[in-house]
Amino acid sequence: MIPNRFATEYPARCLQLLETFEPIAKDRDLFVTFSVMLASSILLVPWERANNRHPLKQEHGGDLQAEIKKLEKQKWQAADFWAGNGLGEWRFSRIMGDPNEARDWPGEGGNPSFSVEENTIQRRSVGDVFRVLRNALAHGNIIYLDESGVETEGTRVQHIAFLSRYEENDEQRAAAETYRLVTVRESDFLPFVRAWAHWVIAHHKRDSELRVA
Repeated sequence: MIPNRFATEYPARCLQLLETFEPIAKDRDLFVTFSVMLASSILLVPWERANNRHPLKQEHGGDLQAEIKKLEKQKWQAADFWAGNGLGEWRFSRIMGDPNEARDWPGEGGNPSFSVEENTIQRRSVGDVFRVLRNALAHGNIIYLDESGVETEGTRVQHIAFLSRYEENDEQRAAAETYRLVTVRESDFLPFVRAWAHWVIAHHKRDSELRVA
């Protein structure tokens, strides 16, 4: 069926797929792959469609767009979509240098990027985190890490790392290579995707009710 409102009905349909196939993904040890695959749809579609630069203008000037703009300014750890859901284990830091060796990435303060000392998630906004997730999902900048935050082939995934290039212009990119880094425990990522989708759908219902009224 052609949706009435793609930005919100599409995540709702993805949630139905999530509930159907999550047990299969767990049974086949594909839980992390399943989580990243769904995030590429459930996270990106509403977020991009609410952007003023998006050529399809259905969400422009609507309630969902306004609510997303407000959400972007909230602290990540206190975001509305966490209501009643566990936050889980998240980190936000920077990588100062080549990202190809995922072992003791140097952070901004000189400590490994994965370390407690470099973690700034407590002062990051939803917009800060979402921009990293969006860029990483769009460009394939995703790395699976073990319990120690290292990319060790053949070991079990414990954390998912998302990278986004930090420099804002060509001059800065020529002078240095740094990345924003968001990591999340693999078991905490899909609950976030589910919580975000439910938040989007809830605001679609409220917006629809207002339009009818």
